[in-house]
Order: sequence, then C-alpha cells, then structure tokens
Amino acid sequence: MRIPRTSRTLRVPRPSPAMVVAAIALIVALAGTAFAAQNINGGAIKKQTIGGGKLKHKTLTGYQINTNKLGVVPTARRATHTYWAVVNNPAGPGNAALARASDSGISAVEGGGAVAVVLPANVSGCADVAARNNAGTTVPNPGFAQTNAAPANANAIEVRTRDEKGAPEDADFHLVVICP
Repeated sequence: MRIPRTSRTLRVPRPSPAMVVAAIALIVALAGTAFAAQNINGGAIKKQTIGGGKLKHKTLTGYQINTNKLGVVPTARRATHTYWAVVNNPAGPGNAALARASDSGISAVEGGGAVAVVLPANVSGCADVAARNNAGTTVPNPGFAQTNAAPANANAIEVRTRDEKGAPEDADFHLVVICP
C-alpha cells in the first residue's frame, strides 16, 4: 500500500559540516567573551602591556603618569627670559626704590606720574603685568597697577598705580615681564 504524498513524514535536513563548525565557533567566542568580562579587570593587566594609542581619551590622571619621565614640555621653552621686580613706592615724588629683582641690571626710576622699571634688555616685544603689592607680608591697600612700554626707552616698562576708585596713588607693586 502506498502512502499518499500529503501524509508523508517530514525529513529534518541535517546540518552541513560547515554549519557545525560555525556553530561551535560562535559558542566558543561567546563563552570566551563572557569569561573575560567576569575575570579580567584592571588588576589583571600586566604593566606596560597596553600601548598609549589603545587607551581611551582622558582616562589617565596625574596619579598614573610619572612626570619625571615626561622631559621638557615644548611650550615651556618658549620664553627665553623672565624678569621680575618688586618696587617700594611710598607717597611722595621721586622716592620709588627697587626692593628686589630677578637680575642685578634692573632699576626703578620715578617721574612723570609713573615708575619706569628699566630692564637689561629690549622688552618692547615682551608681555608684562603688574599688581599692587608690597615687599613684606602686610596686606596692601586696595587698588590696581597699569603697565605700558616706555615711549623713550625700549628697555623699560612704565607702571602707574591707582587707588580702588582709579585715582593716581603712589603704591608698592610687583612687575613680571616675559620675553619670547
């Protein structure tokens, strides 16, 4: 007797050898990733086994970086010379005096409402900043200091000190000049 075609048993196709190998490879890969995720952490990584190019941006802090091994930072070499001066300028004309300075060739001369701090080199292309302060440890009076290049001397910076309202006032100050 013949079984009609519609009621025949369905045959399940066998997987090919390539399919068996692919399935095994997938299972091994997933198991290895799961194992690594649970068992490998930062403490399991040996020193000097991960290159700097493989690290995520901004993941290292100062704790992990040995600053003694960094060497000279290129931008730190930009300034060829830095001058500074601390000037005592009590009330009264012509009595400003240098308290201390970075170089022996620096002097301070008061006149025309300003103190000209004369430096040992041309500072016309340098950056300068001054602030009211004093040579000691007492708190200075409120106010500010203004700087500009001296029009008559390329080696000098003129400093004008003012009170908190902006009126001219003789006062002690610190000056810093940074040259390229």
